[in-house]
Amino acid sequence: MTYSKTLWTLVAGGTLLTTVACNETRDTGAVTTKTAQGTSTTPPAEVAEKRDLAMVRVINASPSDKSLTIWAGDSVAFADVGYKKTSDWRELPDDRFDFQIKGAAGGEPLAENREKLQDGGHYTIVALPDMGGADKRNLRVLDDDLKPVPADKARIRFINGLASDTDVDLVISGRKDPLFDGVNFKVEAGWDEIDPVSGTLIVRPDNGSTTLARLADVKLEGGMSYTFVLTGRAGKYDLVKVEDSVARDTR
Repeated sequence: MTYSKTLWTLVAGGTLLTTVACNETRDTGAVTTKTAQGTSTTPPAEVAEKRDLAMVRVINASPSDKSLTIWAGDSVAFADVGYKKTSDWRELPDDRFDFQIKGAAGGEPLAENREKLQDGGHYTIVALPDMGGADKRNLRVLDDDLKPVPADKARIRFINGLASDTDVDLVISGRKDPLFDGVNFKVEAGWDEIDPVSGTLIVRPDNGSTTLARLADVKLEGGMSYTFVLTGRAGKYDLVKVEDSVARDTR
C-alpha cells in the first residue's frame, strides 16, 4: 500500500495546559508514517484542529486475530486490520468515543475503551491480547503527542504486548544501556529521546539473557519518531515497527 492519504484539561492550571496544547498544535505539521505496508500522511495538526478533527490509526497486535474491526460507537471506524499491521490514518470528529473490537453491529465486544479525542491530536489504538482467555482482548488508546524532533535526536517508545507476567527489556546492539527496562504487559513505556543509533533490536526478559524477539538492521535516525510493539505467542514473538516523520508547521 504505498500511497498518501489526508486524512483534560483540569480546571486548576487550565490556562497553562491549554496554552501548551495550542502551541504543540501550531508546531506540528504534516505527519508522514512508514510501516511494513507502506506510507500514509496526515494534514498539519492546525488544519485538523480548525475542522474539529483528530487523526487516528490502529495497530493489530492481537495474535488471535488474523484481522479485526474497530468500532467507534455505532459505526465501523477501521475494518479488517491485519495482524501485525498498522492502518492508515483516519480523521475522526473530536468527540468522546466508545471504541470496541467486535465482529458486527449488536455483537458482544471483545474489548472496549472510552476516550475523548482532542481536535488536532494524533492517536494510536493498539489491539492487544488478554491474560483472561481467548474470548477477551485489550484495547489501548494512546495519545501520540507527535511533534517535531530535533535533528540530533531519535524519539522512541515501546509497548509490551505479551500476555504474561514477564517484564521485558528492549535493547539495541551498539548501545550499552537498554532503550527500555522492565516494561510490563500492556504498558506503553512513553517517549524517550536518544542519540541516533543503528543495530539489531532485541527483546529480553527483564535482566535476562534469553532473546524473545529481534529485529535486524534497525536505524533510529535523528529527527524521527519510532513506535515498537512486541507481539506474538511463545516461540514466535515479533516487533511491529511504525516510523513517523513530523514536519514543523511554519505557517
